[in-house]
Amino acid sequence: MVAQVLVNAGLFPTAPSQPHMAVSIDLLAFYRSLFERSCDAINALASALHTHYVR
Repeated sequence: MVAQVLVNAGLFPTAPSQPHMAVSIDLLAFYRSLFERSCDAINALASALHTHYVR
């Protein structure tokens, strides 16, 4: 299945069947780190980058 191949390659498909695009799982993890720290606008990006690279 195409979705399994994409996930094994570190990409997340944008559709369950016949995906035409995919998003990097690392990018999704970075977005999550940023979202978790978005309440503190001044240090949000630095803290998110730290969390992302520590994981």
